[in-house]
Amino acid sequence: MAASVAAALGLTMTPVERDQPVGFRYFSPVTAPVIDGPSAAHTAALSADDETVLAFGMVETGPRSIRARRLVVDPQRPRDLTRLDLTGLHADAVAVVANARETRALAGGIADLRAAARRVRGASGAVAVVVKDSARGCMVLTGDGEGTLTRVGPYPTRTVWPLGSGDVFAAAYAHAWDKGAEPVEAARIASSSAAWWSGTRATVVPHQVLGGAPVDEVLPDAGPELAVPDNDPLVYLAAPFFNLAERWLVETCRSVLIGLGAQVFSPLHDVGPGGDEVASRDLDGLDRAHAVFALLDGWDPGTVYEVGWAHRKGLPVVGFLQGPSHEGTKMLVGTCAELHQDLSSALYRAVWAAQGHPLTPSRVTGHA
Repeated sequence: MAASVAAALGLTMTPVERDQPVGFRYFSPVTAPVIDGPSAAHTAALSADDETVLAFGMVETGPRSIRARRLVVDPQRPRDLTRLDLTGLHADAVAVVANARETRALAGGIADLRAAARRVRGASGAVAVVVKDSARGCMVLTGDGEGTLTRVGPYPTRTVWPLGSGDVFAAAYAHAWDKGAEPVEAARIASSSAAWWSGTRATVVPHQVLGGAPVDEVLPDAGPELAVPDNDPLVYLAAPFFNLAERWLVETCRSVLIGLGAQVFSPLHDVGPGGDEVASRDLDGLDRAHAVFALLDGWDPGTVYEVGWAHRKGLPVVGFLQGPSHEGTKMLVGTCAELHQDLSSALYRAVWAAQGHPLTPSRVTGHA
């Protein structure tokens, strides 16, 4: 099956047999996967010789023999990534494309993303290090010495399907570089292409986008490139936490929001259950926030109150509501709140709202 698809696309593919399957299990698109299968190396060698090559890291590793004028390396080693392995890779120019977590791991755990990118470039000799930074777009390091860091903002889409977006980004970057784009322009094309996938889940990126047209010129639901502030925006996490399921969802959403590049004020974590005295401290957190992310299932009175307070303060509100649209949403929609059934979309949209992207009032939207 896979060989037939590859042949139809004009790709050369060499299947490798194994005695155990490798699988990725996601509880949701925004949570880390559970990886099943062997960690030992397979024995088949990977080889390529071309003008431009995109080399992905693998859960299973094996010998490689790759030669190219332009080589894009995307490490993708979620299990044991500690260094950038360039063994068997030979190229005139190398670009490293990695997400923020991978970049920090490759840099020995350096927390500052700029310093981590510089460490990766020094170790790899890459002409460019491109750091995929989730809802904050990406960062491109080029030049000699300390180098030049350029932030390429994200292209917000109405709905967000993050699985596979990193692969689309790396492939579009390689394509743009192959066509002569400089690193920053190639990163813009890659970010635009990833936005197309995230907003449509369509496997073919339009030639206009690959040619450099911003995705918002092709996809009506996409916004223009968003300028990312230097400081992480603050998102207020409004939610009930009276039972295990509610606390689990709060923990998950807080972790994801931080991973997307936001600071989070969570009454559960920053104030605690307490008694009546917690109200003023919760409202102090709202006063400092740039946007509110609300978990609305169950219509908890405290959460609804916080949403109303946020509207009065002029804060954008993004809500996650798994139930269907009904009469209870009219006050939220009527005051320009944005509601989603899809958790990934809601979390990304909340971070973008905190960064200044305007919301689109709606009943309930999200991926089917």
